[in-house]
Amino acid sequence: MPDRPLILLLVDDEPLREALCFSLETEGYAVVARPDGRPVAAVVIDDGGAALPDPGGWPTIVLTGDVERFRRRGLRGVSLVEKPLLGDALSVRLGELLKTKPSRNPCHPGSA
Repeated sequence: MPDRPLILLLVDDEPLREALCFSLETEGYAVVARPDGRPVAAVVIDDGGAALPDPGGWPTIVLTGDVERFRRRGLRGVSLVEKPLLGDALSVRLGELLKTKPSRNPCHPGSA
């Protein structure tokens, strides 16, 4: 099986992180919740209102309930996905950002 794109998921809320991990793995991505030294294809950050961590130059998606606040800040190189997440908005944005269509694989607990 070809390597799956690795997504770094920076989400503090554990239930949301687990749901996103399941969803992304089902869509064919590999997911990690902490940087582990491996290069990632993209970073997904949940905007919990705090300062955003440095994504390290990787393509970045911010999940936010306040898209206009980010537009006013004029952030460049950051893709926004509005919360609440509806349908496959995150998966579609990742596909656009990475210009890939990952193969669908079942979620395997403990997979990275």
